Amino acid sequence: MALLYDTGLFLYATAIRIAAPFKEKARLFIRGRRHLLKEIQVRLSEEKRTRVWIHCASLGEFEQGRPVIEAIRKMHPDLCIVLTFFSPSGYEVKKDYSGADYVFYLPLDTCRNAEKFISYIDPACALFVKYEFWYHYLATLHQKQIPAVLFSAIFQVRHPFFKWYGRLHRKMLGYYKHIFVQDDYSAELLKKININNVSVTGDTRFDRAVQVAATERQYPSIVQFKGDRKLLIAGSTWTDDELLLKQSMDEAPARYKLLVVPHETDESHIQQIKELFKDNRVCLWDDTPHALQQSEVCIVNTIGHLSFLYRYADAVWIGGGFTKTGIHNIIEPAVYGAPVCFGPNYKRYREAIEMLSAGGAHTVSDSRQFIDWLNNEKALLRSGSNAKQYVLAQLGATKSITDYLEAEKCFFSTEKKL
Repeated sequence: MALLYDTGLFLYATAIRIAAPFKEKARLFIRGRRHLLKEIQVRLSEEKRTRVWIHCASLGEFEQGRPVIEAIRKMHPDLCIVLTFFSPSGYEVKKDYSGADYVFYLPLDTCRNAEKFISYIDPACALFVKYEFWYHYLATLHQKQIPAVLFSAIFQVRHPFFKWYGRLHRKMLGYYKHIFVQDDYSAELLKKININNVSVTGDTRFDRAVQVAATERQYPSIVQFKGDRKLLIAGSTWTDDELLLKQSMDEAPARYKLLVVPHETDESHIQQIKELFKDNRVCLWDDTPHALQQSEVCIVNTIGHLSFLYRYADAVWIGGGFTKTGIHNIIEPAVYGAPVCFGPNYKRYREAIEMLSAGGAHTVSDSRQFIDWLNNEKALLRSGSNAKQYVLAQLGATKSITDYLEAEKCFFSTEKKL
């Protein structure tokens, strides 16, 4: 099974190299890993503090893990925090994140890379966020008796851990000292395969959403664009979402302006959106004040701002509901009391199901249903209030996780090594 894993990883790396001349993300993936292990060795060679390694796949997982990272920093300011990312969309945005002492790409998961990386990092413990299962890294941590903890995880029966061919994946689960899951269903699935070192603590994204909402950050350009109108924010949109929004613009209530924050912000996609909305007076969010005030549609062409921008929303469309993977983060707008709507592919997401049940969200299949939703102002106000109440009732995962880490002495000593 390990041979199949290694073969699959080799083929993945080969595909990335083939795509690199044509895809910016692939180029960054390759470029960011050149001489990476040597760089890590050199930069950490004089580091004497006790280290904790925290790994996130991408930007979304980072935001999920951020409350835990910052809680650890607050409790143990003398710890050295090493943060890694697998994806360029996380590393390139957060490579200068001040909450960590070192930020790196994660070298590809080969036996050699894992052995070298962990010997250079020499962590007291390793924390992984949500969906991170790298066989050689976990096996090496286990061999060296370095505790590994997974948090904010969620499991579904479709995952390979619960299939006849999932022996290697089940082995990886066994390498974790403890697993913190979001819901009871995940814990029950793990129990069926004899993984019992599990705690149900919820999702740290709720804690992070409250932190963001309490952070003072103003966007004058959005205030100028909105003016005295209501603002519909479309977050993390894909092409199908943008087509629905375009179909809706002509019939949507005239009191609304539209702010589009696409999931992909490469130049070609931004140009595609501008062309789609060319009849609606479209601008970019860094345009002149006059252009912002005169436009009906505004496009945000950079990443990292969406969770803060939602504070300006009177209604929110969440993208991804027409894709195979499903909707993006609905917690971020809900914390502000914004009514949330999304497409039909949401059933993989616990918070979406629960928020729909609580009357804090709405789902539609076409532009006609979406316009009807926007036109019902009383229902929108009620939905926004329910959404916020739902988020506030989910807090506390971060404290449960850090309480465990403290009780188990996962950080050992924060004194400098001799």
